[in-house]
Amino acid sequence: MKKIIPSTWLLVIAFFTFSCDQKDDESTTIVPKVEATMERTFNYLESEEEEKAVYSLSLREMQLLSDEEKLQLDFAPSRPTGNDAVVFNIKQADLLNGYIGTYPIRSLSNNKKGRADITYYHYYNKTSKSALFSSGNRMEGMIEITAYNATTGLASGSFEVMISNVTDPTSYESNPTKPRKCNINLKGSFNNLKLVNAH
Repeated sequence: MKKIIPSTWLLVIAFFTFSCDQKDDESTTIVPKVEATMERTFNYLESEEEEKAVYSLSLREMQLLSDEEKLQLDFAPSRPTGNDAVVFNIKQADLLNGYIGTYPIRSLSNNKKGRADITYYHYYNKTSKSALFSSGNRMEGMIEITAYNATTGLASGSFEVMISNVTDPTSYESNPTKPRKCNINLKGSFNNLKLVNAH
């Protein structure tokens, strides 16, 4: 009997030790932090004024979506503090292997070499916004996917775009007599944004 009791206790101790090890392993599983920043600057051509907005985006303010036609990246800071939004679309045929690479903006000034279409929105009140499309404006820049993990679906990267000589997006007038002109600079980065497959 004396020999059986110590053996039993050894089994109990071994069981709890194994259980604790399992809990430790589970608790040390690191979930990558999702984060993104976006910066927008209006550079007014006549007055040399500058207006800047800087955003730190949460997960609900951005999206990485894939369907049969395209890969889409949305950056939309929440209203009312966020007055800007940017949407990138890359056709499936223009995607690089494994998504990783640089995608130049396709616009009036770079139509043949471009791989990414962009729409920029600026909200100037609660219900109204102006929109600029790369298909109808001169834009330069790129979006770059620097990392993509096919197992986790997580992507990281950055973007930088300049929209040249456009009417002030903050203008409330539909047909101003002397429209105010500006250049718009957009730049940002994103880390561990999860791809959502909408196929």
